[in-house]
Amino acid sequence: MPPSIRRPGGARGLGLAAFGVVFVLCCAADAFVLRTVWIGKQPALGQFGRGYFETFADGVSLAIDGAIRPDTIPTFLLTDGGDLGVPPGMTAVAPLTPGVDYILAADSPLAAYIVIGAEAPVTPVAAHESIHPGEARLVGGRTLSLRDSRLALEAWDPARPWREDADRLTALRRACALPDGGLALAVTAVNGRLDIRLGRCAASEPLPSQRPLLAALAGPAWLTITRHPGWMQERRIQWPVLAAIVLKVGTIWWGLGAPSAVAVSAALGLAAWRMPLPATLTWPLTLAVGLVAAALRAGVRILRKLPSQMRVPAVLAVGLLAAGKVALDAMQPDYFPPITRAHAAHGESDACAVIGYSTVKGEGLRREHGGIRWDLDESCERCRAKTAGLFAGGETLDWARKAYCSSARSFGANGQVIFWGGANDDFLTGLLAIAQLMVVAPQGIGPWHNNQVSASAASLARIDLQVSALDGLMQCVRTRGARFLFLHDFLVTDLLNGRGADRTAMLARRRTAVETAGGTFIDLLEVFGPQAGISWFNDYVHPSLIAHERIADLVCHQSP
Repeated sequence: MPPSIRRPGGARGLGLAAFGVVFVLCCAADAFVLRTVWIGKQPALGQFGRGYFETFADGVSLAIDGAIRPDTIPTFLLTDGGDLGVPPGMTAVAPLTPGVDYILAADSPLAAYIVIGAEAPVTPVAAHESIHPGEARLVGGRTLSLRDSRLALEAWDPARPWREDADRLTALRRACALPDGGLALAVTAVNGRLDIRLGRCAASEPLPSQRPLLAALAGPAWLTITRHPGWMQERRIQWPVLAAIVLKVGTIWWGLGAPSAVAVSAALGLAAWRMPLPATLTWPLTLAVGLVAAALRAGVRILRKLPSQMRVPAVLAVGLLAAGKVALDAMQPDYFPPITRAHAAHGESDACAVIGYSTVKGEGLRREHGGIRWDLDESCERCRAKTAGLFAGGETLDWARKAYCSSARSFGANGQVIFWGGANDDFLTGLLAIAQLMVVAPQGIGPWHNNQVSASAASLARIDLQVSALDGLMQCVRTRGARFLFLHDFLVTDLLNGRGADRTAMLARRRTAVETAGGTFIDLLEVFGPQAGISWFNDYVHPSLIAHERIADLVCHQSP
């Protein structure tokens, strides 16, 4: 066959190859933009457990399980250097095994907070339940202190207010910091002894006879733990995100042309190099543009194939179908979770109606069992066998209004409606704030800190929407003859310096709205801040059973 006949086929093959290369490069640029969304690393299971503060027969201590990948944000993460990041409020509990060294550093001026103890069996959450694998408790806890100006382990009191723990950790820094300010805390088990070095201070003593444990408590700041040998890692890949990338590039390519697809992917890829968060938040808009462009082109091609007299009726029919679908969706009632009673055996009277978000659900508690709803239902005379809850994680005041106003009229009727929340609304009022939290969460400690300011500012900009939702909620409460109690929660980080200016401003507007409408508003930080300590939180936002019990007691003693 003459060469002149073969060339077109070769040129066509070269064109397909170039098409494929450019398409892959566009997908690679988009994958770079979404790199914190579709790929990540996490600590392998079995290396440490998660601690929960609970009350046992001998007092407050830590229960432990292996649930180190909770849905809460932020959660345990691995830094770029391979260290374990423990978020504010969380506790990591690791075995002290010979040959394994731990080096801890607090993301604050204070010394790292550790507790040395021994492993013991834990009681079941309920009498009829069995112990799950990995569940245990820490006993005989001791923590670092100064004794005669020397580093030593003293009996641990987890119920101490944070200000007392902060004073102790500050004293450790002053006494033990290196000349350059370094204050790494190294813990090693070797030859039956425990060696501890904090900056220029050191201590050594025998290991507990039972399985020794190291509890690393983040407190109100992040804590990083370096392990030798290093932490075992697992990679996670979100395949649906990769599929969405291919879909986005393909739809823009087909709908608007190859130059547009290349330009959009290149622009986002370059922007992500310097401004990763804005580029990531912009990416979904480009997917929407691609889908619309592809749909329009497909519609035009179909219309061209129809006879000319059929084109206008076809467009009208499609428009009517779309309008009908929108109308049907608008007519569908919103779905809200069912009212949940602490004990299904009690009657239909819900005189104590507790509404809120994941805290009211019980998230952050071991097995999500117990909490304010159980405490009121079992221990408060006027709420006994009359307590019910309505809750959903990750929601805001607008959801609370719609959910309560759409609930059965018996829910809270002629009784009390108790709302526990506020922190969600500090950060999640507005789509942009929610997107920022979801994107930043896997990026590490620095980006998480930086996002707090922008997320709360975005919510403050929508404070009028919050107040409007709160007004609507209280109006529904009044129509049922109920009293309204707003329990404004706080974060573990607020134990350091209180709320920032934006969050304080939002709290003030919420307080005014509640009290103007005749409700009762309680700032839990104002009431419990001086006495709240390390044992009040199991993570960044969710209180421990200790806090649930104290807050339930506060509610019970409010005037009826």
